[in-house]
Amino acid sequence: MLQAQSPEATIVNSGSTNLPGFRIAVKRTGVAEMNKRGKSVQRKLAPVTIERFYADLKAAEPLAALPKVYCMKSASFGSSLSVEIASDKTPDLSCGDGGNAAMRNLIRDVQEIVALFPNE
Repeated sequence: MLQAQSPEATIVNSGSTNLPGFRIAVKRTGVAEMNKRGKSVQRKLAPVTIERFYADLKAAEPLAALPKVYCMKSASFGSSLSVEIASDKTPDLSCGDGGNAAMRNLIRDVQEIVALFPNE
Protein backbone atom coordinates (compact mmCIF):
# COMPACT_ATOMS: atom_id res chain seq x y z
CA MET A 1 0.00 0.00 0.00
CA LEU A 2 1.15 3.54 -0.71
CA GLN A 3 2.04 5.41 2.44
CA ALA A 4 3.04 9.05 2.97
CA GLN A 5 6.70 8.03 2.83
CA SER A 6 6.35 5.39 0.11
CA PRO A 7 8.77 5.40 -2.81
CA GLU A 8 8.32 7.74 -5.72
CA ALA A 9 6.65 6.60 -8.89
CA THR A 10 8.40 6.38 -12.23
CA ILE A 11 6.76 6.65 -15.65
CA VAL A 12 8.60 4.38 -18.07
CA ASN A 13 8.46 4.43 -21.87
CA SER A 14 10.31 1.37 -23.18
CA GLY A 15 11.30 3.00 -26.45
CA SER A 16 11.59 1.00 -29.64
CA THR A 17 14.06 0.14 -32.34
CA ASN A 18 13.70 3.62 -33.84
CA LEU A 19 12.86 5.79 -30.84
CA PRO A 20 14.62 6.10 -27.48
CA GLY A 21 12.67 5.38 -24.34
CA PHE A 22 12.58 7.55 -21.24
CA ARG A 23 11.97 7.47 -17.51
CA ILE A 24 10.23 10.23 -15.56
CA ALA A 25 10.67 10.12 -11.78
CA VAL A 26 7.66 11.85 -10.24
CA LYS A 27 8.81 13.11 -6.87
CA ARG A 28 6.36 13.91 -4.11
CA THR A 29 8.06 17.31 -3.79
CA GLY A 30 6.41 18.32 -7.06
CA VAL A 31 9.38 17.81 -9.35
CA ALA A 32 9.29 15.47 -12.33
CA GLU A 33 12.68 14.47 -13.72
CA MET A 34 12.98 12.93 -17.18
CA ASN A 35 15.99 10.85 -18.10
CA LYS A 36 16.37 10.19 -21.80
CA ARG A 37 19.55 9.28 -23.67
CA GLY A 38 21.64 10.10 -20.62
CA LYS A 39 20.19 13.61 -20.32
CA SER A 40 18.18 14.78 -17.34
CA VAL A 41 15.51 17.51 -17.48
CA GLN A 42 13.28 18.66 -14.61
CA ARG A 43 9.83 20.24 -14.58
CA LYS A 44 7.80 21.55 -11.65
CA LEU A 45 4.35 19.99 -11.30
CA ALA A 46 1.32 21.67 -9.81
CA PRO A 47 0.50 20.36 -6.30
CA VAL A 48 -2.93 19.24 -7.54
CA THR A 49 -1.26 17.13 -10.26
CA ILE A 50 1.04 15.37 -7.76
CA GLU A 51 -1.81 14.76 -5.32
CA ARG A 52 -4.13 13.39 -8.00
CA PHE A 53 -1.40 11.18 -9.53
CA TYR A 54 -0.48 9.56 -6.21
CA ALA A 55 -4.16 9.25 -5.18
CA ASP A 56 -4.93 7.54 -8.50
CA LEU A 57 -1.97 5.19 -8.00
CA LYS A 58 -3.24 4.28 -4.53
CA ALA A 59 -6.77 3.70 -5.86
CA ALA A 60 -5.38 1.39 -8.56
CA GLU A 61 -3.39 -0.88 -6.21
CA PRO A 62 -2.09 -3.42 -6.78
CA LEU A 63 -0.92 -2.00 -10.11
CA ALA A 64 0.06 -5.39 -11.50
CA ALA A 65 -3.55 -6.55 -11.12
CA LEU A 66 -4.92 -3.89 -13.47
CA PRO A 67 -6.34 -5.35 -16.69
CA LYS A 68 -3.89 -6.02 -19.49
CA VAL A 69 -5.20 -4.33 -22.62
CA TYR A 70 -3.67 -5.54 -25.88
CA CYS A 71 -3.29 -3.63 -29.12
CA MET A 72 -1.43 -4.06 -32.39
CA LYS A 73 2.07 -2.57 -32.40
CA SER A 74 4.76 -2.36 -35.02
CA ALA A 75 7.82 -4.49 -34.31
CA SER A 76 10.04 -1.48 -35.03
CA PHE A 77 7.96 1.39 -33.68
CA GLY A 78 6.02 -0.28 -30.87
CA SER A 79 6.79 0.78 -27.33
CA SER A 80 5.11 0.33 -23.97
CA LEU A 81 4.21 2.87 -21.30
CA SER A 82 3.89 1.97 -17.65
CA VAL A 83 4.16 3.31 -14.12
CA GLU A 84 6.40 1.65 -11.54
CA ILE A 85 6.41 2.21 -7.80
CA ALA A 86 8.53 -0.01 -5.57
CA SER A 87 8.11 -3.52 -7.03
CA ASP A 88 4.62 -2.85 -8.43
CA LYS A 89 4.10 -2.00 -12.11
CA THR A 90 1.10 -1.24 -14.30
CA PRO A 91 0.41 -3.15 -17.49
CA ASP A 92 1.09 -1.24 -20.73
CA LEU A 93 -0.95 1.99 -20.61
CA SER A 94 -0.45 2.83 -24.29
CA CYS A 95 -3.21 0.47 -25.45
CA GLY A 96 -6.04 2.22 -23.59
CA ASP A 97 -7.99 1.56 -20.42
CA GLY A 98 -10.17 -1.38 -21.50
CA GLY A 99 -13.11 0.30 -19.77
CA ASN A 100 -11.35 0.33 -16.38
CA ALA A 101 -11.75 3.64 -14.50
CA ALA A 102 -8.50 3.26 -12.51
CA MET A 103 -6.55 2.70 -15.74
CA ARG A 104 -8.33 5.66 -17.36
CA ASN A 105 -7.29 7.94 -14.49
CA LEU A 106 -3.68 6.78 -14.60
CA ILE A 107 -3.51 7.22 -18.38
CA ARG A 108 -4.82 10.78 -18.01
CA ASP A 109 -2.26 11.56 -15.28
CA VAL A 110 0.64 10.04 -17.21
CA GLN A 111 -0.27 11.86 -20.43
CA GLU A 112 -0.47 15.15 -18.53
CA ILE A 113 2.97 14.64 -16.98
CA VAL A 114 4.64 13.40 -20.18
CA ALA A 115 3.21 16.45 -22.04
CA LEU A 116 5.39 18.70 -19.85
CA PHE A 117 8.43 17.37 -21.73
CA PRO A 118 7.39 18.02 -25.37
CA ASN A 119 10.79 18.15 -27.06
CA GLU A 120 13.05 16.44 -24.57
